[in-house]
Amino acid sequence: MIIPFPAFEPDQSQFDGTNSNNVVNALPVSDGWGPMPGLTEISQALGAECRGAVYVRTSTGTFTIIAGTSSALYKLNTTDYSWTNISGPSAPYAVPLQDSWTFTRFGDQLVAHNIANPIQVYDIEASGNFADLAGSPPKAKYSWVAGDFLVLGYLEGAVGQKTVRWCGQNNLEHWTIGKEGADVQELPEGDEVMGGFGEQGGFTVIQRAGMQYFPFAPSSGFTFTRTVVNPKQGTLAPRSIVSIGPGAFFYLSEDGFFGGVDRKPIGAERVDRWFLDQIDQTYLADVQGAADPFEKIVWWRYRAANGSFYRLGYDWQLDRWCTTDLQVGEMVALATPGVTWDGLDLLYANIDAAIEPFDSRLFSGGRPTFATFTTDNKLAYFTGPNLQATIDTAENEIDGMRRSFVNGARVVTDATSFTLSDGVSAFHGGAMTFSTANSPHPRTGLVPFRSDGRLHKQRLVVPAGAVWSIVSSVNVNAQPSGEQ
Repeated sequence: MIIPFPAFEPDQSQFDGTNSNNVVNALPVSDGWGPMPGLTEISQALGAECRGAVYVRTSTGTFTIIAGTSSALYKLNTTDYSWTNISGPSAPYAVPLQDSWTFTRFGDQLVAHNIANPIQVYDIEASGNFADLAGSPPKAKYSWVAGDFLVLGYLEGAVGQKTVRWCGQNNLEHWTIGKEGADVQELPEGDEVMGGFGEQGGFTVIQRAGMQYFPFAPSSGFTFTRTVVNPKQGTLAPRSIVSIGPGAFFYLSEDGFFGGVDRKPIGAERVDRWFLDQIDQTYLADVQGAADPFEKIVWWRYRAANGSFYRLGYDWQLDRWCTTDLQVGEMVALATPGVTWDGLDLLYANIDAAIEPFDSRLFSGGRPTFATFTTDNKLAYFTGPNLQATIDTAENEIDGMRRSFVNGARVVTDATSFTLSDGVSAFHGGAMTFSTANSPHPRTGLVPFRSDGRLHKQRLVVPAGAVWSIVSSVNVNAQPSGEQ
C-alpha cells in the first residue's frame, strides 16, 4: 500500500489520509516535501535586539543592509561584518516596546520612523548618516509610497490613530496641507490604521475593523478620494500584513489567516485552530509577517506559550502550510551582501569549515533571500545546512475490515540517510504507540518492522545536514492479522 506524506493541516481529521498533524522543518513541494535550510550567521552582534531591517540598492548596484534597535540605526559593514552606527542627530531614539522601525524607500531617499521619534531620512547614493526629515512631518507608525507621494498612517495625537497623511508631489520635505497635493484624511470608520501599501493608481489602508482604497483622482479636486472596500474586517496584528504584489496580501485576523480585501480564508479548517492553540494569546497583536521571495512563502513569527518564537509558513503558489521548531528573531526579506572568497576568512576558520555549498546564494551579492536575527542579535540567512525534518503520514486504516500487520516499508525519497517508525492504534482516537525507529537496508532500501494494529501512522525523520530534495510517500508491506 502506497501512503502519501500529505499536507500539513492539523485542524482536519487525521483519519481521512489527506493531511498530517505533524510536519516539522520541511518545505512544501508539488509532490511531497523538501528540505528546510538552517541558518548561516554572517555578522557580528547588533548593539541590541533588532527592531526592523531593510536593504537598499544604489544606482551602481551596491547593496546596503540597514537595521534598527530601540535606540540607534546601523549599517552592515561588509569588510568585517560589523555594524556601523549611522544614527541621526535625534539619537538615541526611544522606539516604544509595542512599535518597531518602518523603512520606506522614496526615490534616492530611505525614510525610517516610528511613532515616538522624528522621521529619519538617509541618502542612499551619498551614504553617510541619517538626518531628521525637514518640513515638519508628523510622527507616524507606518508609511508606504503611492505614485509620487509618501503616505503616513497612524499619526501621533488624539485622532492620529485613524488618520493618513501624505507629502507634496515628489517632495518629501513638503507637508503643508492643501499645497502641492499634500493632504490629510481622518477615517471615520474602521478603527485605527494598522498598515497599508501602494498600488497601481492609489493605495490601500488596512485598519483594525475595515479596509479602504484611495484612488489617485486629481480631476476631482482632491489628490486622492476614498472608497470603503471592506466595512467590517481588518487585522489585529499590524506587522502580520504581507504584500506580495498588486492587490495580493495576507494577514492575521481575530479568527485566522486571510488574503486580500475580500478576506479569502487561507487557514480555515487547516491551521487556524492549531495556531491559536500554539500562540501565547497575550501576544497576538505582535505577530510579525515577512515574505521569503525565493521560496514563495509568507512566514509569520509568533510567541508560543513557552516563551519561544517560532514560525508558521504559507506557500502562496502551492496553497500549502509548513512550520518549524527553529527559534528566530526579527524576520526580514533581504538581498545577500555578496560574500567574497576573501570574506570567507571572516566567517570560517578554513575552507574545510565552510558549511555552505559554493553555489549558495550567500556568495552571489544581490540575490533575494530571507534572513533573521538570532537570539544573540546576529544577522543570519536561511542558507545553512538542512534542518532535521520530521514528517508524519495520516492515521491510515490499511484494511477497512480488520487489523493489519506491517513487516516492512520503503520510502519514496532521494534521501539516503533517514529513520522510519510505524505507529499503531487499536481504534480511531486510541493512543498511538510507535515502534523503534529503523534505518533502511543499504542494499534494498527496505525498513524492517513488526507492528500490528488497526490504524498505522508512519513517521519519517531525516537527520540534520542530510542532502536530499524530495520525500513523497511510503510503500508499506502489510497483511491482514485479525478481526478486532
